[in-house]
Parts: sequence; C-alpha cells; structure tokens
Amino acid sequence: MKVTIEYCAAWNYLPQASSLEAELKEKFPDLHTKLIPSGGGVFEIVLNNDLIFSKKQKHRFPDDGEIVSLIRSNI
Repeated sequence: MKVTIEYCAAWNYLPQASSLEAELKEKFPDLHTKLIPSGGGVFEIVLNNDLIFSKKQKHRFPDDGEIVSLIRSNI
C-alpha cells in the first residue's frame, strides 16, 4: 500500500502531516508513505492513487483515527 499526504507548507500543516504519517506507520507497518509539501491550504490523503480525504472538500482536518478507518475500509 502507498499513501501520500499532501499538506500546505505555507500554513505549516507539516506537524499534522508528520503526526498522521507516524500513526499510519504504527498501524500499517508495511505502508509506504510520502509527504508532499504544497500550498493553498490543502491537506489531502491519497491511498494507492485514490483520494480518500480532502480538507478542501470537507473544510476540516481528519478526526483522530479517521484515516486509519478509511484505509481499512479500502483494503
């Protein structure tokens, strides 16, 4: 499995992205993750080329455990 976390560097979303990456690596040891700095307030999670969460669409950050649940439901 491969997950990319695209985060807004201008708004300093790196701490949220890094925290999420650590959580995912703990729950899914074989997971390959990549952090992608971006702009425009984005915080998007892509699992195997499929967008599973977008802060721009939901107007919020993911809740605790939400991305883990989304990954589990997509594998």
